[in-house]
Amino acid sequence: MRISDVVTGPDRRAAYQAAGLWDEQTLAGRVAHWAACRPGDVAVVDDTGTRTYAELGADVGRVAAFLREQGVEAGSVVSIQLPNRIEAVVTAVAVQALGGVINPLLPNYRARELTHVVETAAPRVLVTPAEYRGFDHRALVAAIRAGRDAEFVHVVVDDGAGGGDASYAELLGREPVPLESGPAAAVSELIFTSGTEASPKAIMHTEQTANFSVRVAYDDLGLGPDDVVWMPSPIGHSTGFNYGVRFALYHGLRLVLQDRWDGDDAFALVRRERATYTLAATTFLQDLVGAAQRAGERLDCLRSFGCGGAPVPPDLVRAAAERGIGVRRLYGSTEVLVATWNRPDSPPDRQANTDGPALSHVELAVHADDGTPVPPGEPGELFVRGPNTCVGFFRDSERTAATFSPDGWVRSGDLVTLDRDGFVTVVGRKKEIIIRGGMNIAPREIEELLVVFPEVERAAVVGLPDSRLGERSCACVVLTPGATLDLETTVERLRTTGLAAYKLPERLTVLDALPTTASGKVQKHEIVRRLAAGESR
Repeated sequence: MRISDVVTGPDRRAAYQAAGLWDEQTLAGRVAHWAACRPGDVAVVDDTGTRTYAELGADVGRVAAFLREQGVEAGSVVSIQLPNRIEAVVTAVAVQALGGVINPLLPNYRARELTHVVETAAPRVLVTPAEYRGFDHRALVAAIRAGRDAEFVHVVVDDGAGGGDASYAELLGREPVPLESGPAAAVSELIFTSGTEASPKAIMHTEQTANFSVRVAYDDLGLGPDDVVWMPSPIGHSTGFNYGVRFALYHGLRLVLQDRWDGDDAFALVRRERATYTLAATTFLQDLVGAAQRAGERLDCLRSFGCGGAPVPPDLVRAAAERGIGVRRLYGSTEVLVATWNRPDSPPDRQANTDGPALSHVELAVHADDGTPVPPGEPGELFVRGPNTCVGFFRDSERTAATFSPDGWVRSGDLVTLDRDGFVTVVGRKKEIIIRGGMNIAPREIEELLVVFPEVERAAVVGLPDSRLGERSCACVVLTPGATLDLETTVERLRTTGLAAYKLPERLTVLDALPTTASGKVQKHEIVRRLAAGESR
């Protein structure tokens, strides 16, 4: 998979390379390095056991041998739909060792999302569980294959359950191949993320953009070789993969994976492993602080809890500090990874009330709708430029052109203020995306399913504030005369379409009409205002 200079032009690329901001380091190369020089150090911990760096390197070589037999080579996409387990880590590094493209996927993707991935990315190999949390992934993949020319190899992490074209256990029977990798400037990650459009967008990163991002974060946060990475965020998402898996393995740190989220379990795990760093959404922080408060204990080891993706209440930051947890608010997106991040020495009021200054070597600009810069402290749209930015959208030149300027600036769609000292605070979103517990929900996707209902004339899906999850989705519908519809029926019908559970509406409101502008555009902010005010019409 080749890249162009659409996002980062040749002059800027040369400047980043000359400054050492982009180099030839790769994820597989770093794992090979640590396996050789610190073979006995623990690399990964999950709820099934541990792997040292030597063991991790050997398993990566075995899985890479199998993938090579299946035709995986430079540019081949391998989709990995696994929970937070060692097998996901091994497979991802094995893909990169062959110069392939890692495509991490959320385990809760269902028929609708996975079909889009298969049709868009055309993976050579798809790796899934046999079953996970009561859901049969073998049946899902079989249904997607039926009637389609989808030529991929289905590898199943089966725990003895069987199914698929091959089991992960079979892969580990191969002789390991040496860990190599493709050029660091080639696309190595393809990450699907929902925006305001109905179909998830596929964002491309290289080893250079992703590794710069974990290097600069490591340095700016003042981390060192004794730090321990705890990752409860899904590693099928950019946050968990890049700031969990990649962050730990690049720097030779211990990676502690948590699969099933529970605040009390998280508290015990962090204490047991002496975890010092993570990046997770507000929901995780809120539950962890609650567990620490119930236990009457502190978590002084957790010095750096990066938190973003949803509003982070200042009172929560202060409550965490009372329990020894150092919250570092941040701003990021899949397109630019993390752009701003509070440092350990940021003033306490900035830690609590802002999303931090730009990371080193990352540029920020805030513009009004007409493209002019706004004064410090005034809201405007955030633009980001730097060695951290992705290299475009996969097979989507129109969206790439609309998002990236010719001189490398990435249009965020988010409204922020930037104060005189360089601290950013997110104040709103121009995008309509709903962020529920750090997970993105595209309203249009659900709206298009709702208007198919015979009872529904018009539909709008909005996010309503929630103290725990940040936002919850509310389906607002205008019904045909005499029709009725309830939430239970709505959810059941949407579920049958294969929609992922986290996207299902949690509230249904029937309106007489949707408020619109003179041009007919639905005013979602007005719907949210009316619902907050208790107005039903």
